Amino acid sequence: MPPENVVPDGVKTRHSRRRFVITALVGVIVVVAVFALLLPQASSYQEALKELADMPVVWILAVVVAGLANIAVYPFTVLVAIPRLGYWRGFSERQAGFLVSNAIPGGGAIAVGTQYSMLSRYGVPSALSAAAVSADAVWTYLLTLGMPAVAVTLLVVEGRSTAGMATIAIIGLAVVLVSVILIVIVLRSESGARRVGRLAERLIGPVFHRLHRETPDFVGSLVEFRENAHGLVAQKWKQLTVTNVAAQIMPLFVLFFALVGLDAVGEQLSIIEIFAAYSVALLLVSIPVTPGGLGTVDAALIGLLVAFGAPGSVAVAADLLWRLIWFLPQIIAGLSAMAAYLISRRRPVPESKLWRGGETAPAADY
Repeated sequence: MPPENVVPDGVKTRHSRRRFVITALVGVIVVVAVFALLLPQASSYQEALKELADMPVVWILAVVVAGLANIAVYPFTVLVAIPRLGYWRGFSERQAGFLVSNAIPGGGAIAVGTQYSMLSRYGVPSALSAAAVSADAVWTYLLTLGMPAVAVTLLVVEGRSTAGMATIAIIGLAVVLVSVILIVIVLRSESGARRVGRLAERLIGPVFHRLHRETPDFVGSLVEFRENAHGLVAQKWKQLTVTNVAAQIMPLFVLFFALVGLDAVGEQLSIIEIFAAYSVALLLVSIPVTPGGLGTVDAALIGLLVAFGAPGSVAVAADLLWRLIWFLPQIIAGLSAMAAYLISRRRPVPESKLWRGGETAPAADY
């Protein structure tokens, strides 16, 4: 029998078609905003277009190939977590999640619900869906925080050691290290998950109390997370690490090849500086201020590239190409995946085509 179309408490699995359509429209508006409203306002926009016009064809092709590789690699995080899901279904689930999380400010929670809904329709048991989405969230969190910390540390080692940078590096690495330790404690045992949950409630509870809000149930959430994810993480942490690092790092190659083609790597920018600028931009994308981090991300990326030594026109050109080859294709891929999913919902999935890889998430003994 196919698994029930349910997921853990607190996750909405039934999203109306109207919400999906609105999400798609917002995605289109985001793309238009990037290229029609935001970038033309940059003072170096005309010069940036001239820089792009003079860019060698070989490096334009390299940027395009990197952008295609980014889209191709992106689904492998869920394919590792859910074997035999099928590449197209993994592609649809991941790209639709990217669309929702980037098209709507604070859309991460809606994206999770969308991913659960899609996996449930494909016949994936709720426990395994929860494990896959939870594991992906953990790795994304660690990489999003860890990469800027590593980048700043490398800048300090490279010789750009100011007191501020050294302090940021120490704080960033400490946060990542503490996060890893806490996640390990949560995953090892239910009692550990409860201890960490109680600690979180003691530390964060006063903030919610001042805001006259009820403190979230961190204990229950972490116990549920542990139940869902501990087996999968224990058995496949290496594969999850490799695929998530690949998914997070591929857009960097788009930016790097763009800057190489613009003749900005070497005397103007070092590889470490490019990595630092990209890592900070990636961190800002995850902050739900504007769709896709528009404005904040581009301003930070351009500002850092200029601060590291790139001319303003080159920084704007690199940002434009980065958005054009990384962000735009993924939004289009997300729209396509969402449209295909909406069309497929009109008819039931034949039982012969439902996922058949097991009934539950992997178990683990600790």
